[in-house]
Amino acid sequence: MSTSAGHDVPTHCENCGAPLQGHYCHYCGQSVLNPIRNATHALEEVFEAFWHLDGRIFRTLRDLLWPGRVAVNYIAGQRAKYVAPLRLFVVLSVLTFFVAQLVIHVDSESTSSGVQFLDEGASREPAQARKVNRESRKFADADTIAEVEKVRARELADLAEGLEAVSTMLPHVRKPFEIAMQDVNAAADRRIEAIRTEFGLSAEEVDRRKREARAELQTKATAAKAIPSMEKAQNLGDLERLRNERLERQRAELAAIPAAQERQRKLQLVEIRETNQAAGCRAAKLQIDVATATETGLHRKATDDARVYGDTNCDGRLTLFGSNDPWDEELNPLTFSWAPAFFNTWVNKQIAHGKENVARMQRDVGLWVRAMLGAVPSALFLLVPVFALLLKLAYLGSGRLYLEHLVVALYSHAWLCLSLLAFFLVMALDNAITPHWAAFGWITGFIEFALWAWMPVYLWLMQKRVYGNGWLVTTVRYLVIGNLYFVLLGFMVGFLALASIVRM
Repeated sequence: MSTSAGHDVPTHCENCGAPLQGHYCHYCGQSVLNPIRNATHALEEVFEAFWHLDGRIFRTLRDLLWPGRVAVNYIAGQRAKYVAPLRLFVVLSVLTFFVAQLVIHVDSESTSSGVQFLDEGASREPAQARKVNRESRKFADADTIAEVEKVRARELADLAEGLEAVSTMLPHVRKPFEIAMQDVNAAADRRIEAIRTEFGLSAEEVDRRKREARAELQTKATAAKAIPSMEKAQNLGDLERLRNERLERQRAELAAIPAAQERQRKLQLVEIRETNQAAGCRAAKLQIDVATATETGLHRKATDDARVYGDTNCDGRLTLFGSNDPWDEELNPLTFSWAPAFFNTWVNKQIAHGKENVARMQRDVGLWVRAMLGAVPSALFLLVPVFALLLKLAYLGSGRLYLEHLVVALYSHAWLCLSLLAFFLVMALDNAITPHWAAFGWITGFIEFALWAWMPVYLWLMQKRVYGNGWLVTTVRYLVIGNLYFVLLGFMVGFLALASIVRM
């Protein structure tokens, strides 16, 4: 035989020893050319293994543009001229979301750092209008009338804060807050009545304890107002003084709580921790203000400031599963009574990681986008067999095997990835050209709209062509399968995005 690239071509197959009569062994199929001795052939093998660039990829992509053509032909036995469905889907999904990561950018940098503080520690978001049954759960853990009144006062104060805000900006939305206040009072009164019945208290005794609890809360509120909010500190010296004053009061309250009331002591420790965190956030803000004033004209990055000076956002109180008490990995962890200790420890560490990463994402919105884009291809890959199962259930009487439905599912998802790839490429052109030629934005906008509109129509026509039912039956099945699938897809993407946030 002749030589190739300076190397002798063997007369017998190097794999099985059979006599060679062409470029491939007729017995085992191995190629005559050795990629170890022929760099060009080695490169060809890489592309062939990944893309099968022997005409099939281009033929597959061409026929994929016609709804159902590739799936129908492949199921009918015309497999040699097409790229296998699983290979095509994997390649297109990886390529599509790789391009998406390059194209989609979010400007997450901002010089503003909205920090809010309350006199009772780090701030909580203003409460919104809630239903009565939700309010009842807030009082479920209150075992005494004093605890009920404390929860009532806190909830009403939060709602009053929200009501005051909307009263000046949106007077027409006062009603939900007023209803929520009524729900809070009704839930508190129901809980007090339950406590009265449980302990056999008289109406006079209940009224006396309510008055005492409210008087104590009023005294604490007056004492708290006597100490200015830490956000008013103009320098680190004032901040340290204000923090020490607040800590002194809170530690005195902690010392007054009996050791037997473990839950109340833990909640008081949470308040002390929040005070220290609020002070740290305010200190970071003061230092950033000084840096901004001395670096006049220089662009500031919130992520860099947070890394150097500390986080300025202390609005991180977290409650879980309707609990009114803030979650804390050490002081108030989430526990499952049926689970072993190591499992509860692991769960709370994941919550801590997630909380920390969410705080990072508030400074860098691009992390949210990257988490979602990283979750979508995994969700699609996991749900392809589910989509095939939905097709199998929808067409039980068709006599088709599950693997045939799987072929349809894979080619459907491959086409979706191809459409998304085209969308992202158009977006890249838009980002590159529109700033220099404004009219190009209208062109790319029309193309992007057409791509989104064509996606559901394509899948509908594909289902009609593959299964051959009437238009009405196809439409009903298409809508049922589509709704179920996209609910599952949304849940899976959310779950995987959450998992990626925790692992970040």
